[in-house]
Amino acid sequence: MTTPTPDSSSPPVPAALSPAEWGAILASREQLEQLRDGLLDTPFSPHGIAALMLYQQEFGFALQDVIDEVEVAAYCDKMAGEHDAAGNAGVAETFRLLATRHRMRAAKIAALLPPMDTLVPKKEEQ
Repeated sequence: MTTPTPDSSSPPVPAALSPAEWGAILASREQLEQLRDGLLDTPFSPHGIAALMLYQQEFGFALQDVIDEVEVAAYCDKMAGEHDAAGNAGVAETFRLLATRHRMRAAKIAALLPPMDTLVPKKEEQ
């Protein structure tokens, strides 16, 4: 199983687990907890382990993902203002909610990435 891609130039991203694997894990919360506990035999939190496992993987996240989410949030804010001005309060509220969700998603993705100063080479390194 793969997830859809936005265009044909992007390769499909395979699903992390098959439906059967997800079903088996989710059917037994105890098994899921055992898997998690086994991964926690490190000095890192579950959040830290997730960040390390996703780092530089083709299925992971990048700074561009954060930038994209922030830009979409700004667009939603703009659309909310335009719809407020046009008297479409319901549509404006939907755009405000979407902006909030995109900002939250950007923050969650950013929390999985190394700090900015480690991603951007310093001038003397260039």
